[in-house]
Amino acid sequence: MHFPATMPADCPLPGSIACNTVVYIIVKNNPAISTDCLTQAERNRATTATGEGACTRHGLSVFPSLQDCQHHRSLFKAFAGGYIAKASLTSEHGQQRNTPSQKAPAHMTWWPYEHISRHELFEVIGDA
Repeated sequence: MHFPATMPADCPLPGSIACNTVVYIIVKNNPAISTDCLTQAERNRATTATGEGACTRHGLSVFPSLQDCQHHRSLFKAFAGGYIAKASLTSEHGQQRNTPSQKAPAHMTWWPYEHISRHELFEVIGDA
């Protein structure tokens, strides 16, 4: 399995491990569609990010529990009206690392391998 060629050379971040966990994500559609699972880089956002931020923008923000995902959604109005979806990620899907922030201490980044149909891994489990 390979990561997309567009990822920075130092990506995924040091300390990343093979996926082997259940994660939660905020999506806009039920069921999730491909545009629900685009990275910040694929959305052409945070283009001036440097350091670790340059790498994390090439991964997806995911959370280790439903409660953590709900908390994140409550902090950002952009997610209002969204759904929460769940996926069981394995080593076939890429790498992950805890990437906490002050507002989201349970935040994780998932760097999916190239050609993974990300949205098909997620099942919507809760609405807005």
